[in-house]
Amino acid sequence: MLVELHSHTTYSVRSKVFIEGLNTPREMLMHAKKLGLGALAITDHDEIKGSLEARKIAKKYGVIAIPGEEITTRSGHVVALGIDKFVKPGMSVEETIDTVHDLGGITIGVHPFDIRNEGISELSRKTDAIESFNAINIERFSNKKAKNFAKIHRKPQVAGSDAHWTEMMGYGVNEIEAHSVDDILSAIKKGKARIHGSYIPSSTILRWSIMRLEFSYDEVMNYINSNYRMPKRVISRNLLGLVNRSPGKIDYLFRLFGYCGLGYAFAYSVIKNHRSSLRYRPMVF
Repeated sequence: MLVELHSHTTYSVRSKVFIEGLNTPREMLMHAKKLGLGALAITDHDEIKGSLEARKIAKKYGVIAIPGEEITTRSGHVVALGIDKFVKPGMSVEETIDTVHDLGGITIGVHPFDIRNEGISELSRKTDAIESFNAINIERFSNKKAKNFAKIHRKPQVAGSDAHWTEMMGYGVNEIEAHSVDDILSAIKKGKARIHGSYIPSSTILRWSIMRLEFSYDEVMNYINSNYRMPKRVISRNLLGLVNRSPGKIDYLFRLFGYCGLGYAFAYSVIKNHRSSLRYRPMVF
């Protein structure tokens, strides 16, 4: 079966742009069925409610719901799968892994080398598996580094769409021979997940970003008013106001912002990974 191991629902929220996931657990399950997925893990940020909600109704849609959570450790994000209790954020990677194992779950070092620095980098060697393909890492270099790192440390590899919207699902999935959650977790630990990965279109990511701002408009405006000084405050207010004119003629400007952001991501990723390679390169005299 095809298995989606990394997705988010409306239970995933953040600080600056409040809304992160756009769909309910039910809507994610419905779309998983539409895509022909056999199993779906909902891994909301520091929250397990959406995952447990999905587990209650998954049978209706013929999809296996894998309980999970994306946990913010002191070093970055770790996905836990196969747990039925909330794991608190803010612990070390080692403490988080031990807690998840005590609950009968497994851990995945997701997007370990992403340019947002939200992964746990080299500490992913301590997790049960490494997400070597993340469909939202469209600059590609961070995925390449994760894949090479996993090979060097002989760690099982998996893929994840990191879907925050139904339109982002199905891009990073895993082919696994399984009939239950336990089968899936066992196959991951044994390195028997076959990765199928393609990158989420930049236009889809851009639309998701705009919708996040639309749905989080009041929270973002309050953040701007409370944290930004002049003239940044005025400029940010005006830019935020543009989202209310989308979709429409203003979208050409958003596309321009998106392409500029993508260019920056590529450039930053090249520089970051080049510096990292120099750090571990042996000195020759």
